[in-house]
Amino acid sequence: MKRAKNDVSKELIIETALRLIEQNRGIKNVNLRGIAKEIGCAHTNLYNYFNSFDEIIWETLGQILLKMIDYVEINIVSAANDEEKFYAALKAILEFSLMHPGWYRIVWFESIGGTPTPRIAEILVRPMDGLNDLLIKASGGMLTDEKANNVASILHSYLHGEVCKLISDRNPTSCMEETCTRILSNLKQLYQLLITEEEQ
Repeated sequence: MKRAKNDVSKELIIETALRLIEQNRGIKNVNLRGIAKEIGCAHTNLYNYFNSFDEIIWETLGQILLKMIDYVEINIVSAANDEEKFYAALKAILEFSLMHPGWYRIVWFESIGGTPTPRIAEILVRPMDGLNDLLIKASGGMLTDEKANNVASILHSYLHGEVCKLISDRNPTSCMEETCTRILSNLKQLYQLLITEEEQ
């Protein structure tokens, strides 16, 4: 069914790109014509809203990160203290990543041409900034910004490696719940070791 030109919007284009990326488990086989076909308009209509396919993908990546931030914020609200909030954030990041492997791939694996707009560039740094803030609070303010960034980077690198194995089916364990429990336990232990090291 052909969609009227005035029924197309930036939001609809991004929403459609998000859905196709999820279905395809990444941006492979996702393109301008495919997005337009899914919407029900000519692919040239999309140029009324975006200059290129790359611009659509950058905007889509920004939306993914905002959705992840929202998911984390919702899941840390009920935590009893700052340290529990930090652990809850790590758990939420793991859950969100495994619920949306296609989105995870675009955030961390896929090459995107062009450059992000200043608005998207600002969104790109929000997740790590937020993790650093939670980490500083969890440590009781003992960590400087630099030390918190170092600890968060190490924790994220471990988490990223585990998520990569899981979404690429490289994990030898078949029980996802047990695997996630193990990953979170390892993250807590690693956090405690890193905090102790930074205190010395």
